[in-house]
Parts: sequence; structure tokens; C-alpha cells
Amino acid sequence: MLVHAINEPVEQQSNRLAALIEQHSRSVIVLAGGEGSRMRPLVQQWLGENRPKQYCTYVGTRSMLQHTLDRAKAIAPAEQILTIIGKGHRAFLDDAVPAGIPGLVIEPPLNRGTATSIFLAATHLMEENPSTTVLILPSDLFVHPEERFLEHAERACHLSERYEDRLILLGAPPDSPETDYGWIELPNNGEFSFCRGRGTGPIPVKCFHEKPNRRKAESLLSHGSLWNTMVLACEVKTLWSLGWALLPAMMQHFELLRQVMRGVRLNWARPDHITTALAHIYDRMETVDFCYEFLPRAVDRIGVLPMEGIHWSDWGRPERVQKTLHHIGAASAFPSA
Repeated sequence: MLVHAINEPVEQQSNRLAALIEQHSRSVIVLAGGEGSRMRPLVQQWLGENRPKQYCTYVGTRSMLQHTLDRAKAIAPAEQILTIIGKGHRAFLDDAVPAGIPGLVIEPPLNRGTATSIFLAATHLMEENPSTTVLILPSDLFVHPEERFLEHAERACHLSERYEDRLILLGAPPDSPETDYGWIELPNNGEFSFCRGRGTGPIPVKCFHEKPNRRKAESLLSHGSLWNTMVLACEVKTLWSLGWALLPAMMQHFELLRQVMRGVRLNWARPDHITTALAHIYDRMETVDFCYEFLPRAVDRIGVLPMEGIHWSDWGRPERVQKTLHHIGAASAFPSA
């Protein structure tokens, strides 16, 4: 490979180097810590155990987590993928991901909400490479077709690198007044961009509505709002600084953990000190939800990218799984709801 590179023209070498640098500046945080409580009764009947939905295979041969990891590997190098699982979830990994999970698997000692899971992974990234672009991928979402979804995810990463102080959030065009989803309300039907005169940029967000009532959901649907997919791209240092600005009590705990990680990296502390510090901070940390307590406070720093041509669904209820599989004409291994 080195000889091949030496024989290339200088311009090609430069392009190859730029592509390599860009490739290795991408990271993915996979969220796989949910317990899937609403799916639990049917999964128990189906599989005979309380297996969270992301470790189940509803169609084909890949679990939801395997689908998500395959998407992650299309965005970032395998070693730059960080997967957050729930306490006790390691028992499901071998069956859900037979080839093994790439990168780093992180198992927090307690469930303290989606925001703490995201910032726990961000703590690792800040210590390794604070300039990396990170894509947050929940593992309990269905998207089709995957190739088209990856185009949107890649564009979100590019936009977050152009607008370094912004978080770029993927929004799904809704087809019903869903009350279980989060909604993104746009100003003036989204006829704005951060970068006027330089092409279409991300659309600013007016506000977020998490699980609205039926009347509000119908109003949001009629006014061109989007579903919140929680698929988000940003530079990790931007996420970190926003964490300090919006959730300082939580960030004090993760800054302590980061200092311990740095001590281990510099051989000032033993590796087991990280486990001890993690248990210490999680025992004292409050539960923080990303959609309820972070996104609404960061609304001025968020741009949304609508996902056109994508069927997206949060598989939080059995009827959604059946509806989606019927929509795409796929045979299901999942029992009838």
C-alpha cells in the first residue's frame, strides 16, 4: 500500500490522505441500553425470556443491534464505535451479534437515562480525540432503505463539520399524529438555513414536543413538523461544551471520570480505578433524559435535516413492528400482536 501511494501523483496522495484523515475523525455512539418494557410481554411469550428489543431478530437474520452496528461501520472505523449497553445485557450479546461487537462496549453500573449514556461515551472520546465528529445511533429504530438512511447520516456528519458549533439532528417526515414520539417544530415551515447564499443548510428548530397529546400531535402534523429520530451528529467537543452549559451538575461527574481516565493513560493510576470512579459517580448522579432535559435547552444550537425517502419507525410497541413489516412486505419471525 505504501509503494502504491509513493507511485501516485501528489494530488492523488493528498486526496487519499484527506480521505484517510476524514475517515478516522468519525466516531459513532450506539445506544443499546433500553429495557424495552412495552415489548416485554410479547417478547417473553415469543422467546421465553425478558430480552430487550434491540437484541431480537424480527425479520431476516440480523438483530436490531446488528443492523445498527452495520450502519455504524459504514460511518466510522470499527475501533471508533462505542456501544452503550444496559446493566446485565452482556448475556444477550453473543446471540444478537455472533461476530462480536466492534470497538468499545460500555456497561454503566446503573441506568441513569439517555443523556448520561451519551455523555459517558463522550467522556471516552474527549480523552481520545476531542475533535472527532460523532454520530449518535439508537439501536431500537427501524429504517428502510438502509442505503438511503446512510446517505442522510453521512450528510448530517458533513453539516456538523461545516457548522462546528451546531448539532445536526435527523427528522423523519410523519404520516400520523403519533403521541408516543418526540416532535420537532420548525419555524415558518422550515424555510430557513444557517448558511444563506451557500446552498441549503440545516433547518433551525423552533421547539421540541416530547410525547404530546392527540390534539397537539394533530396540530404538529398539519404544520409540517417532524418526528425526532434522536439520530444526531456533532463534534464531540461541541457536545461536551453544551453539556457544561446546560447540565453542569451531571458534567462535574463526567469530568471527574475523565481525569481518572487521563491518569490511567499517563500511568498515574491503575486501570481498575476507572471502574471504581464509574461506580462512585453513578451512585451519586441523577437520571437525565436527553430528549426531555438536553435537547429543549439546546434548541438554539440545533439544526434539523429532514430524511426524505425513508420509512422510519420506533419499534417500541408490537403493533408498530407488525405495521412496518406489512408496509415493506417483509415476512416476520415475530408473532402476531
